[in-house]
This record gives sequence, structure tokens and C-alpha cells, in this order.
Amino acid sequence: MTNPPSERTLTYAEDLRLEDVRALETFLNVQLGRVYEEVGETGETSFAMQSLLILVCDSAGLLYALLAVERPETWQRAAIVREWQRLRSTAHAFNHCEGYDHDRWWNQVRYFDASDETAEHDRIRRFADVGPYPETRD
Repeated sequence: MTNPPSERTLTYAEDLRLEDVRALETFLNVQLGRVYEEVGETGETSFAMQSLLILVCDSAGLLYALLAVERPETWQRAAIVREWQRLRSTAHAFNHCEGYDHDRWWNQVRYFDASDETAEHDRIRRFADVGPYPETRD
């Protein structure tokens, strides 16, 4: 079975749309709902499943709010990347499920945008050139 070509590829967190979050949240809720049905409504595993469902909804809710910000501040940009990665890594465990489209919604985003990526690479280069503690050099 081959997957149809993906609609688009996510490169940066700024490429995320509400529809992307909604689709990933829905996918996770369906998959976790199936597991929850198998587990039942009592016992420690059931409580863990309820907690996981709540965390997925909370992460998605935070993403919805952050994506609505017109010009996100640095901490908001970092939170968008982090929350997307959190949902993405949760969905990754269900990679074997029919209908999984790894090119569309689950792309790993490490940076908010191209300038964020460039700044991080520059910081790494400076760190490599100078070292962690430049004041201790002879």
C-alpha cells in the first residue's frame, strides 16, 4: 500500500497551521481512545491513559493559543517548537497504524523559522570557536 503524496512539508514551526495541530490532536485522540477502550475504566493503567489524554489536549490547546499570536515573543516561539515536538513524539509511537502519514503532520521542527535556525547555528559555532569558558584561556 502506498501513501498518496503529502500536501506540504513542515520545515519550521512558523509553518504550522491550526489545521495541522487539529489533525495531529485528532489522530492522537483516536489512537489513545482505542488503547483506553482496551484498558478499561479502572486500574492504574486507566488513570495513566486519562492523564495522557489530558496532556495531549493541553499541549494542543497551548499550541492553538500560541499560533494565534501575531508576533510571538522568543519564549512563545520556543514553546511552539516544544509543544509540537511533544505531540509529534507522542504520535510517533503509533507509526505502525494504518493511515499514518509521516510526511504531513509529524515532521520534526527544531526551529521556529530560518532566522532562529541561523542564530542557533551561529551560537554553536561561537561556542565551538571560543569554548564554554573563554575567561579561563591563557
